[in-house]
Amino acid sequence: METNEIVECIRPLLTRFSEDEEVVRRLVATDGTFDALCHQYRRVTDLLKVYKAEADQEAEIKWLEKRRAGLEEELLTRIEGYQPQ
Repeated sequence: METNEIVECIRPLLTRFSEDEEVVRRLVATDGTFDALCHQYRRVTDLLKVYKAEADQEAEIKWLEKRRAGLEEELLTRIEGYQPQ
């Protein structure tokens, strides 16, 4: 994955967890599960933007916000538990 592609993938996550940017970048590069979670987080964040722009999408927005919160919790657990090797 190219550097620009990585940055685009994790941009929403870096916005949310800016104080942990170095750890996020290292985990994306070395942990496939973390990278997959980042992709899911970006997709959910992008979908939320689309649904919020449309009318009558309250149920979808509520589900996506709940999903995003769950992903944030899992990602933060991994960020906080990261031990450099």
